[in-house]
Amino acid sequence: METPAYQPIFVPTKTAVLLVFMPGQPPDRRSTEGLLQRVQGILGNAVRITKVETGLHPDVVSTFGVQSFPSFVLVKRGVEVWRHSGLIDRDELILLLSGHLGMAGI
Repeated sequence: METPAYQPIFVPTKTAVLLVFMPGQPPDRRSTEGLLQRVQGILGNAVRITKVETGLHPDVVSTFGVQSFPSFVLVKRGVEVWRHSGLIDRDELILLLSGHLGMAGI
């Protein structure tokens, strides 16, 4: 029996996941990666940020109906609760996410 070349991601059911469908173009990609590092540093364990590489996971992109990049999809307990397409300001993203995560005062 062969084992798959990838390892599935296991996320506790109470953990929210921010799926980020990454752009392929270097300037947008660098901006998005920098944004994600800053957001993760502020929100910590309240959300798990998962980058979805569009070239590697076209089925995931299709399933979520993503057509522009970057796109951000927040999922809680398997249900999509928020979505944004295109670049977004760090402070705005943190404010929106913290509201959906029930984090007051961030």
